[in-house]
Amino acid sequence: MAVIIVGNEKNFAALRSRLFTGRVSTAVVHDVTEAIAAANPHADLNKLEPGTVLTIPDVPRVNVAGDISLDDATKAALAQIATEGNDLLDQLVATSHGVDRDDASERDALNKAISGTQINAINSRINDVNVANDMKALKKSITDEQQASQARAAALTQASNGWSADLKTLQGLIS
Repeated sequence: MAVIIVGNEKNFAALRSRLFTGRVSTAVVHDVTEAIAAANPHADLNKLEPGTVLTIPDVPRVNVAGDISLDDATKAALAQIATEGNDLLDQLVATSHGVDRDDASERDALNKAISGTQINAINSRINDVNVANDMKALKKSITDEQQASQARAAALTQASNGWSADLKTLQGLIS
């Protein structure tokens, strides 16, 4: 069973091009109109509103393209949304990768600083167990944050691939 989403069509007659191909008899149009009216008691076929969803029963001679039929204006709007969604997704991923690189650089710098010869010399000289434990904890937190960052990057890649596939599917449905 197909679905038509009403665009700027004002009445059922305006939907003919979305229902039929070629010429159809008045009797066929009447029978189809009756079947669609029966399947859509919520809709006044003589006074359609944009966005009204019409269920199209399986009747002879009706030829709705695909499972969902959209008017041209809605198709254009959805195509623009899909395109802009892809662009925004690409920007989001690029920004995220940039932040990850900056964070990784800061972690590397911090790790070098706390592992440097001056810090090691100071730690050896003061020989404080608490300071040594704090340094170990700091190094562990840097390692943990690196692993968490990699996990976030992998999750973003997976989500981005899924969203891209969904946007391609949307583009395929409306073309």
